[in-house]
Amino acid sequence: MSALTMATPTLLLWQWLLACFGCVLAGLLVHAVLTLAARTWPALRGQRLVWLAAQAVVAAVTLLPFLPALDRAMAPTLTVVVPAPLAPALPSSTVRAGTIPAAVTAPPAAFTAAIGVVADTRIRAGASADTTVATPATATATVNTAPFTITAAALLAWVPLLWAAIYCAGLACAVRRLARAWRLWRGLLGGARRLSRQALGAHGGFDARQLYDIARHRVTVMETDAAVSPMLVGAWRPVLLLPRHLRDFPVIEQQMVIAHELQHRRARDPWLLGVSALVQTLLWFNPAPRWFGARLAWAVELACDRRVLAGRPPQQRKQYAGALLAQWRAQLLAPPATALAFGGADAHTVGERIEQLRHAKTPALPAAGAWTVAAMLIGVLTGGALLRPALAVSTLPLLAAGTLPVPAGSAGQATAAAVAAAPAASVSTSAPIAWHNPLDKMRVSGFFGVMRSVSPRPNQGLDLPAPVGTPVRAAAAGTVLAAGKLDENNGRYGTTIVIASGDGNEATQALYAHLDTTAVHPGAKVAAGQVIGTVGVTGFSTGPHLHFQLRQNGRAIDPATVLAGLDQHATGRALAVRRQQLGY
Repeated sequence: MSALTMATPTLLLWQWLLACFGCVLAGLLVHAVLTLAARTWPALRGQRLVWLAAQAVVAAVTLLPFLPALDRAMAPTLTVVVPAPLAPALPSSTVRAGTIPAAVTAPPAAFTAAIGVVADTRIRAGASADTTVATPATATATVNTAPFTITAAALLAWVPLLWAAIYCAGLACAVRRLARAWRLWRGLLGGARRLSRQALGAHGGFDARQLYDIARHRVTVMETDAAVSPMLVGAWRPVLLLPRHLRDFPVIEQQMVIAHELQHRRARDPWLLGVSALVQTLLWFNPAPRWFGARLAWAVELACDRRVLAGRPPQQRKQYAGALLAQWRAQLLAPPATALAFGGADAHTVGERIEQLRHAKTPALPAAGAWTVAAMLIGVLTGGALLRPALAVSTLPLLAAGTLPVPAGSAGQATAAAVAAAPAASVSTSAPIAWHNPLDKMRVSGFFGVMRSVSPRPNQGLDLPAPVGTPVRAAAAGTVLAAGKLDENNGRYGTTIVIASGDGNEATQALYAHLDTTAVHPGAKVAAGQVIGTVGVTGFSTGPHLHFQLRQNGRAIDPATVLAGLDQHATGRALAVRRQQLGY
């Protein structure tokens, strides 16, 4: 499996884990904020939009890790290191110091996870691995390549996959509960009978305005013999389900109960509670949406109470409270439906509603409270957007077939050796090129292979923004092929230096474009890290930056194959553009 194939799903899984973690934190914070606000302004408990907005904020925070990252420095970039496929094991080999190539830098040992967890990601040999180091002239390195051990990073890499499996299982349970409630409601509705227009007129519990409203909006009215509470269900085609025992109530109480249910349709409460139920189902692992959903259900009932009792005398308010208690007792026998039901959800809710009914005028939420709550919710959402870290994926360098890193020796001796397998246990004598960053302070604004608005072809290198005059260093030792104005690419590269490293047909060239000055001349030998020029804006450049390009056998290759940790120095926009265009 290639590193790119491994990186893309790994990034998505870590994004989802980070999204769920941030969702829970945001839910707890919003719940604490609204609890304190409700103590200051008790009228807040009866505001439907407040509790719906709270659920919307929690859901929005969950989506933030999947949005394009902001180009900012308020939060660091968290890099997920994906181990590359392991090389096959080698038989034990003994190598003379004279044949050991130059030191090879080992891959980074830090595994930075999306939640800041760091674990060791070094690929280690078995417990029997042994290295013997002598003088430089006679030093030998004996490597016993036992099977690789499972590192902490390999175990940590399973964490997002494990959470994804847990989430899917929990989501399946939540959906099954909804399906069970739906089947119970359909069974209840299947045993009910539909009331015709003539039957509604003879019912006695509907006044003329209610009959007109039902006919105009095509509300289906059904009656059941089950001891259930009156309820309005359905967002597209509302159905008003009435129990048969409602006919035993006084006419005025019947009219108030029916007016309560029809008010739900006018206020679009089925839509509000439907959205709330969807959020609770998708975010089943977070208790905050359930808290907000319960408050929302209570708020919509209280809002309907206020509308029904507006302008009515105290005697009718008492009758309404009596009907509320009677219907609540009937609702205790009803199935756990997902519908709106007259009478509340539990004894505590009913008690709060009756307490509200005692007051002829319900206190309103002051403007200061409304603005304060809105500002706090916006602050939570904005803070989540600004402080969320940008995720990136980096892969450990792929070890060549039969190659293992050797532990470092003492000072003045070889620090690492690459042991290559061959049919006769011979060792290759060609030394790999040691690469270094071309700038002391790296900042990547454009990756290899991405499309840009200023060019019709993909980026052939890296764009590294820096102030004019910033020293540019040779990324590898080699010979200067060109230094100065370059006619290639219609002169768009401006002042350019090209350095060749290696020999023969395998020569690798490094191109440094848009320079301000050059400090070398063609034919000169340069060492890795030597200053060769300064950053400029020459040629076709949208701003001061270094365009660093690598070529192998005349073809441009991705500099990320030789420069480690580029994602850690990349801007959020560069990571987002690469993820959108290249998928990793």
